[in-house]
Amino acid sequence: MSETRSVEELEQALRPDHPDRLTAVRLAAIRSQGRRRRRARLSAYGVGAATALLVAGVVTTQVTDPTGSGAEDRASYADEVRGPAELLPLAARALAEVPGARQVSAGQVVLPRPADAVDPMADVVADRFVDAAVDLGAHGYTGVTSFDTGAFPQWLSSGVQAWERAQGDESSWPVGSTDNGILVDVGELQLACVRPFHEGFSGEGADRCSPAVLEERDGVRTFGWGMGTDDFLAAGSDLELFDAPDYSTGSPRMLWIGGRDGTDAARVELVATDGSRTEATVAAGTVVPGDTMFWGPVTGELAEAVVYDADGDVVERHEVRPCDDPVDCEVR
Repeated sequence: MSETRSVEELEQALRPDHPDRLTAVRLAAIRSQGRRRRRARLSAYGVGAATALLVAGVVTTQVTDPTGSGAEDRASYADEVRGPAELLPLAARALAEVPGARQVSAGQVVLPRPADAVDPMADVVADRFVDAAVDLGAHGYTGVTSFDTGAFPQWLSSGVQAWERAQGDESSWPVGSTDNGILVDVGELQLACVRPFHEGFSGEGADRCSPAVLEERDGVRTFGWGMGTDDFLAAGSDLELFDAPDYSTGSPRMLWIGGRDGTDAARVELVATDGSRTEATVAAGTVVPGDTMFWGPVTGELAEAVVYDADGDVVERHEVRPCDDPVDCEVR
């Protein structure tokens, strides 16, 4: 029978007989697994660990780049969503030669996902593990090397792989990175409450679900990314915010998703640093039973989320936290 294991237990399970074989970089990646939800991951970590997480019934995602080479360690999420200052030569060629490619910023190109493309580490069909999902009004994105060889032209796959190898070292490098300005649209994003993945799982927590983002294309939902633990939905906890770049409108913006304990939230405003306000969509008790999730797009820098009750009173004001390292930047 499978069981849910903590990050610390997974770390011990993945530790080899000789500690020097598991580098500090890889251990740091495992420790941060609970808050990691971007799709770029280290090839040195690989399929085995991701498979172990799924079999263990943990709602989570692959390891992201802990080496500091990518957008994860940027304090400004506006910089992250805008990408490079100009198109790299490989991105410019992709724009010119890949059918359906479109430029969405000065340094970024979005490619359509090929119909027969396979992402072996992310294509987990999620319909069996959710009861309902809501549309977030945004799309998800990943990098070219997330997919099997042959999904894209050889010059593009090998060129992106060479770029990624140059960002790492001899033992680890990012895979599926979008920091080179080449992104693949993987479908519409949906929010759902996801039950443990393993069908045979019947241990503690088998009857509960946790919020997660799904990707939907051609009527099929797959697991996109989780939010680590859902401790932010526990009684007395502060709300938490999660971000995801979106280019579905043809220009960069950031989708913000938040969660809060209870169902007393009637309205949520997302306030940018320039004073502009976005009215978030609020789902009180409908996506996650007994708790509130909310989401909305913001162009520019988000300053705070303000939660109001049905009487119009402010029940929580959450300022976006500054961050100094990749882990701190995951949850704001």
